[in-house]
Amino acid sequence: MDLDYGTDEDLSRYTVHDAVEIERILRKMLTDQTIVTIHAENGKDFLLTTLVGINPGTGFIYFDSGSDDRLNAALLASAKSTVTATLNQVRVQFTTEGFERAKYNGEIVLKAKVPAALLRLQRREYYRLATSLTDPVKCWFNLPGGTLKVVVTDISVGGIGVLYPPGGVQLEAGVTYEGCRLALPGVPELIMSLKVCSTYKETMKNGLITLRAGCQFVKLPPPAETAIQRYILKVERERKARAG
Repeated sequence: MDLDYGTDEDLSRYTVHDAVEIERILRKMLTDQTIVTIHAENGKDFLLTTLVGINPGTGFIYFDSGSDDRLNAALLASAKSTVTATLNQVRVQFTTEGFERAKYNGEIVLKAKVPAALLRLQRREYYRLATSLTDPVKCWFNLPGGTLKVVVTDISVGGIGVLYPPGGVQLEAGVTYEGCRLALPGVPELIMSLKVCSTYKETMKNGLITLRAGCQFVKLPPPAETAIQRYILKVERERKARAG
């Protein structure tokens, strides 16, 4: 099974293929009872659970199935699901080729194959990219008073910084906005929830006043996170190439 991250050499640096190391990471998740999020193939349904067993001999891992039959059914119907967790402040992510119901230690669980590869990213590798003004990234927020279009000034897989003119509807710190649309150049619009962490005014050199906000992604779907990672890496490569 291959991770669905394309062939970017930058991402491959963080992909673990060694079976012994993969088992070590999984056993650490098991021992620590790390909270795991399993995202169904439809990109909407997800299950919060824990890893309850590993059997390297048979090549299977086992997750608590939880009590929500609808979520369990969505995962069982998915040809591929994405598993994410944070282990010692390191993001761990891998895909599975479908789940099955099984019994483990007398309990009904979700069974999947041990991944052949997984992605492991530390927070310091989630660098923040200043976006291009010539090919801007745009975002739309759904506010009670209408839709607010903003320009994204910087982006990471953790969130975005935005800029917009005063005089209309405004973002409020501490509020989470659902159904936001993020438009990366060359990528279909991404739908997500954004929490506004801070807002402030800034006076530009020409005297114009602008409003800025720092926003955090809330439960960012793995496909959207992958698209953002690819965008950041693509822009970084292009800038390095121009710099010679």
